[in-house]
Amino acid sequence: MRFPCEYIASTMLPSLRIRIAHNLRSKGKSQNEIAKLLGVKQPVVVSYLKKNIAETGDEKINHHLDALSDLISNMLFTQEPLDKVMRTICTKCKSLRVEGPLCSIHKAILPQLAVYDKCDICSGYKEIPSLENRSIILSELKEMYTQLSTHPTFYKWVPEIGSQLAQSDEKAKDLDDIASYPGRIIKVKEKIVKVSDPEFGSSKTMSSLLLWLREKQSDIRWVLSFKNKSELFKKIKNLKIPYVSTESLDSNWEHTLDQIAKTPIVFNMRILLDSGSSGYEAIGYIFARTSEELLDLINRIFN
Repeated sequence: MRFPCEYIASTMLPSLRIRIAHNLRSKGKSQNEIAKLLGVKQPVVVSYLKKNIAETGDEKINHHLDALSDLISNMLFTQEPLDKVMRTICTKCKSLRVEGPLCSIHKAILPQLAVYDKCDICSGYKEIPSLENRSIILSELKEMYTQLSTHPTFYKWVPEIGSQLAQSDEKAKDLDDIASYPGRIIKVKEKIVKVSDPEFGSSKTMSSLLLWLREKQSDIRWVLSFKNKSELFKKIKNLKIPYVSTESLDSNWEHTLDQIAKTPIVFNMRILLDSGSSGYEAIGYIFARTSEELLDLINRIFN
């Protein structure tokens, strides 16, 4: 099985870089300057400049590469923003792949594709993640972190291994549809600190747990982990928050969740309290549909 990206990486992009190097040299840029602009070492630029452009690439796309390299060279020469340069290249690449010359090249490399009358592999799925929606989720996660960092007592409930906070989009189907804080949220004295900003697909554990519950409650979008202390059990029970208690969740993950899934409580559960086991800390999890519900649960439980 050969992917179109293999051809792009092995043939198209090297040929494009060679053309850009020649163009920048003709504009008076030194080898070191070209190396810096292309993100390579100076000896690599030397090898680029030794190559004959006419002998690189593929005749089916060379005229596209000539035009694109002229455009990119001018953008680099005039110091256009990096994201604009990359977006220009990626947009052109996709246009060449979708019913373009790269499509026919890929079919020649992989004859099995001939059975498809109209191949739409490179056009992607009809339902792709919305950049706007993902930006909103990341912003909401940052705001929730701010709420946690200013909460008067939450720092006391951060596990030794750190707390995890994750949010999914409305149509989450796999781990890449869920954003969380890489490296977790940790406690430093009486403050909580995030190791890095949130990103999608960064926490397998929390994402798996959230996806698992969403199979029973499709409107659940948030999950927050915290230190499970003995005094919580009675408090959560008195507050009448739907909860489930487990033992050794970390060491028996799939079996434990399968057992919970068979009980009616899974359809309205908001708290999962695990007592831990040898080598595993006692951890609790809060689930919520909205940020408002999550904050309400945090304030009721930890105040």
